[in-house]
Amino acid sequence: MYKHVFIPREELYQKVWAQPVSAVAGEFGVSGVALGKACRRARIPLPGRGYWAALQSGRKIRIPRLPTLTPGQPGVAQIRVRESRPAPYVDVATPAHHPITVPTKLVRPHRLVAELKAAAVDADEDKGVLVLNYKKVLRVRTSSTHLRRALILMNTLIKHFEALGLSVRIGSAYIETELVLKEGAVRFRLDERTKRTEPSHDRSGRTKRSRIESEYLPWQPRYTMVPTGEFTLSFGQYQLSGCRCLWKDKPGQPLESQLHQVLGAVPSWEAALKAQRQERERWERLAREAEERQIAAAHAAEILRLQRARLVNQLTAWERAKRLRRFVEALKLSESRMPEIEAWVSWVTEQAAELDPLCHDLHALSNFHLQLESQFTGHRHLDEPTENWWDESTIASASAGNP
Repeated sequence: MYKHVFIPREELYQKVWAQPVSAVAGEFGVSGVALGKACRRARIPLPGRGYWAALQSGRKIRIPRLPTLTPGQPGVAQIRVRESRPAPYVDVATPAHHPITVPTKLVRPHRLVAELKAAAVDADEDKGVLVLNYKKVLRVRTSSTHLRRALILMNTLIKHFEALGLSVRIGSAYIETELVLKEGAVRFRLDERTKRTEPSHDRSGRTKRSRIESEYLPWQPRYTMVPTGEFTLSFGQYQLSGCRCLWKDKPGQPLESQLHQVLGAVPSWEAALKAQRQERERWERLAREAEERQIAAAHAAEILRLQRARLVNQLTAWERAKRLRRFVEALKLSESRMPEIEAWVSWVTEQAAELDPLCHDLHALSNFHLQLESQFTGHRHLDEPTENWWDESTIASASAGNP
């Protein structure tokens, strides 16, 4: 059996870059390949081949950053770990579930059993079993020969389930019958085993065919499926782990004598479903917390981006105002200056003062407080500046002396 271990991406990222992947995998009880797959699913970069040898030799290697997640992607890494083999199931008969007496006749059938019986009247047989619409009737796969026994088994089982406060319904999402518990629904079914047999032959050694088959259908199957009368009752296929969920006819121990064991296993199913629900809620809580952290980080990054954009805009406005003032000064020193241009020079000076952020309220200029929209979810905006002064490539280019 397996279980899923959830760990925040940031924590696993720090682990795999602090020690080799094989050592980190040993902490979780998985192989390095399994841990590598979990890291790739969570978009966590891993050290390349030769990284630790180069690190021991004294070389400085740049560690890549942890990529940001797209909206909706969980911020936790999921590692599939093999559980220790559960203890074998031991059936303990409790006083509340003594062996059940199964009647030999179908008396006062349950509504679902009556609907199954009515649907089986006109049903055809294919490969040894009745062809039924399991979207409308109980999930019972049986032949017409042993239909009576299957109806009695299901009728007895459903009535005892309802005596325990449970209910049985026809599944809506799956073509299965569901037993409704407090922690959820468990799918179950009753199946009759079939076996293959060779087709019957006549005395001449030829396979018997009808008149129509001999003329138009020369092909004959190599074998046919016949019912055996051996039933299997299964619950929660792929749903329950560590619980007994299968009963079948055995020599000297028919399924009728094991129905009380089915009732005794119901508490273990409740516990298994509860554990699955708690694990699912834990994963959802971790994913929700990771998403909240991601939105908070995106919120802070967006505020910083807006502050930097406002700073660049103010610097641009100041530089333009400075250029206008220099133009006015050059115009004043010009020899071809005319008296009628004085009004225009005064207007240009006013426009430069209007453009210059230093001529306005300096408190508003240095205000760091910005308010984002309430529906902000961390998506990237399309109005980012084309050139980011604080980008790593820009800083590296400036430090290297490149234009």
